[in-house]
Amino acid sequence: MRKSRKVWAAAAGLTGIALVATGCSSGGASSSQTSGGKVTLKVQTFNEFGYADLFTEYMKDHPEVTIISDKAAKSDDARASVKNAIATNTVTDDIVAADVDWMPELLASSSFFADVASDSNKGRWPDWKSAQATDSSGKLIGLGTDSGPQGVCYRKDLFAKAGLPTDRAAVAQLLGGSSATWDQYFATGQKFMAANTGAAWFDSLGALAQVANNQQAEPFESKSDDKITVADSGSSAQKIFTMLTSHTDQSAHLAQWTDDWTKAFAGDKFATVMCPAWMTQIISGDAPDQTNWDIADVLPGGASNWGGSFLLVPAGGAHATEAKALADWLTDPAQAAKVFVKFGNFPSQVAAVKDQSVTSKTDKYFNNAPTGEIFSNRFSAVSKQPYRGSHYFDINDQFGKALTRVDVDKTDTPDASWQKFLDAVKQLS
Repeated sequence: MRKSRKVWAAAAGLTGIALVATGCSSGGASSSQTSGGKVTLKVQTFNEFGYADLFTEYMKDHPEVTIISDKAAKSDDARASVKNAIATNTVTDDIVAADVDWMPELLASSSFFADVASDSNKGRWPDWKSAQATDSSGKLIGLGTDSGPQGVCYRKDLFAKAGLPTDRAAVAQLLGGSSATWDQYFATGQKFMAANTGAAWFDSLGALAQVANNQQAEPFESKSDDKITVADSGSSAQKIFTMLTSHTDQSAHLAQWTDDWTKAFAGDKFATVMCPAWMTQIISGDAPDQTNWDIADVLPGGASNWGGSFLLVPAGGAHATEAKALADWLTDPAQAAKVFVKFGNFPSQVAAVKDQSVTSKTDKYFNNAPTGEIFSNRFSAVSKQPYRGSHYFDINDQFGKALTRVDVDKTDTPDASWQKFLDAVKQLS
């Protein structure tokens, strides 16, 4: 489960996937079956949504329903499958999961999906979460599952070696508390690097970019007309690129999701990492014997959410009504809280975030950090999300590659890599 989250996050850096026809289109026929009043529902997810026990529970309470799990190995496989279903107008799964970074692509084909808004789920999510799955006409096509509120994970032993405080509350204040800025984060990094611990301050520029871009209202495109803005003078993308490439001396130069990055959690390669809730699973999974990781309730630049998924119901499915009922139940606050307690997938439902089973959860691996409380605080501080236009996924991929050329590969100067980025983006418009 922990390893699979790496694959999910890595998919955010993939380029567009070509659609592969699946032979003849059934024009909306579903894989669902009805026999003697019984209904079979096929649910496609990817990585670990934590639904196995919930499927069993639902079938026990609804004996007329049989649920078949259709779990894709990687999120890009799931993305290719749902895009192919749209292109061929074929319904192969009654419920499909989608990652937030490719929701804009699905919203462009919102007619393929059922409107899943109902009285039972009204107000279930904060406005920014619902907006990520709502088309221009106000149709809700996705029910929110998890979210990715972020803190800062850090190595207590490396902080101590550098003469910095190690208590998580003190670390939060060191980085600026509720007023934390990127300038303060890098200034602290400069002090850390001056101590010559042998470790870097952070893992890579690409990791920081995920946070910084998510803090922008319009990171790559204009919300008013979906125009790509990265080449505009003073664009937020250019400012972030310049800021990050000015601090390569604090980087461990380890691209996220690579083998070297994975191994680094157990060693002494870097002292901090941007930490959405799901990252705690990756760290503990990749370095089970490391006892020095902790987490602080703070984030440079302000609150930000990285990640999160949705459940969608193809409108042409043979049992769309039953599928909507199942999707609604799976994303109910009570079920979302159960998933977090067992699997660590932080909920996106307002009531679940306040649930006592969520807020009271601690993590022994992170020195008994109150992760439920910390991530509830970080989630509640998120008030907006960046505009993700029709080219967001591919531009974000090219932005990451531009940083990698400077930071990890060290093949380009910042100016040269930025120009390559602009050239690549031109091909998208």
